[in-house]
Amino acid sequence: MSMLRSNTLVVRSCLLRGAILWLLARTLISAMIVAAYGDPFAVSARSAVIIIGMSTALAFAQTARLRERVLLGNLGVPGATLAAYFALPALAGELVIALLGAALG
Repeated sequence: MSMLRSNTLVVRSCLLRGAILWLLARTLISAMIVAAYGDPFAVSARSAVIIIGMSTALAFAQTARLRERVLLGNLGVPGATLAAYFALPALAGELVIALLGAALG
């Protein structure tokens, strides 16, 4: 059985959702770090993994809230692929922040 390629519209919407939710989560976490007189760019790798997992979970929660999971399943998009689509923007963003933190500090 061959794997079907995901539609670009589905991929684009999942990546956009993941990016927006990561940006919101990261902004709130950075605001809390700044409120505690910390450096929002100096986060550990463990914290970055937690932030990526949290934004991916938020994207799954929003997908469930909008009742799109069945639609995506009918379109042939498995859960693991969805997780990758949701986590990819967060992973790229955390990598950029880590590189900025290393360059600035």
